Amino acid sequence: MTFTMTSIVPSVTDVATNTTAATPQADSTVIGVVIALILVTLALCGFLLYRYLCHSKGVYRTAGEPAPGVDPEQVYNDTVTGNKKEYFI
Repeated sequence: MTFTMTSIVPSVTDVATNTTAATPQADSTVIGVVIALILVTLALCGFLLYRYLCHSKGVYRTAGEPAPGVDPEQVYNDTVTGNKKEYFI
C-alpha cells in the first residue's frame, strides 16, 4: 500500500482562471431590475391609497345643511326661533 500526498491548496494559475468578475452588463441589468421593482411597488401603493381614499369618502353634512330630499322651507321654519341663540366658541 502506498500513499501519495497531494496538496489541498490550489495553485496560483488555478485561482487566476477560476475567478470571474461580474460584467458591466450584468451589473446594469440588476440595477435596472431593482429600479423597476421599486417603481412598480410605488405605483401599486399609490393605486391602493387612491382606491382607499375614494371608497372611504363619506357624505358629511354640517348642522346648517338640510338632508337630501327634505323641503328647505320646512327646515328653515323648524330651525328659526327668535328667543334662543347659540354661540360657538
